[in-house]
Amino acid sequence: MQSILKSLLIVFSSLFLVAAAQPKPEPAPEKLTAEIGEPAPAFTLKSQNGKTHALSDYEGKIVILEWFNDSCPYCMKAWGFGVIPKLLEDLEDTKTEVVYIAINSTANRPEKDILKSGTKFLAEFDADIPMLMDYDGEVGHLYDAKTTPHLFVIDTEGVLVYQGALSDDRRFKKRKDAETHVLRAVNQIIAGEKVVPSYVKPWGCAVKYSSGTKDNGINRGRNPGPLL
Repeated sequence: MQSILKSLLIVFSSLFLVAAAQPKPEPAPEKLTAEIGEPAPAFTLKSQNGKTHALSDYEGKIVILEWFNDSCPYCMKAWGFGVIPKLLEDLEDTKTEVVYIAINSTANRPEKDILKSGTKFLAEFDADIPMLMDYDGEVGHLYDAKTTPHLFVIDTEGVLVYQGALSDDRRFKKRKDAETHVLRAVNQIIAGEKVVPSYVKPWGCAVKYSSGTKDNGINRGRNPGPLL
């Protein structure tokens, strides 16, 4: 009996030593993506005019990011029906400085064509805002931008406080009179209130990343119809 126990002890000891000698697996890399209530991920991109813009350039200001695609019918309506142009006007009347930035992660056409058409689109609306080119989609994936439009609001402390839909009027029935979640969030920040809700499921076209994008979880709504 003692010899059996001794043999078992030797076996278990050997197995323990073998297991201990095995290299420990490396921990999975941390997923660095934008999270509500956390500092907004830093980025640096060039605008349609070739100027370099870094998020850190706007420290102490409210920053709004719109994922943008001039060929997306939802973006066309958001701008063409005056929703975003009116939003820009309303933001100018707020009691603090607000920076509005369009980010273009579209990659289903040559970059020079996207740059040209996007620049022309904003010029037609006399929109004096930077359109940052993210052709490789790095910043889009960093923020997990899913649709065009997809909006992100960053407060004066550099914290992401809202992300999601432009408004609840995805059919553009109210046109420029639609209340936007962006303006609500900005007003809540200025009033010193908590931004609630901090997330509303985004709707629109899938962002056309270079590697292709699945539509899983994208809230398209019904087709917004022709731009009249």
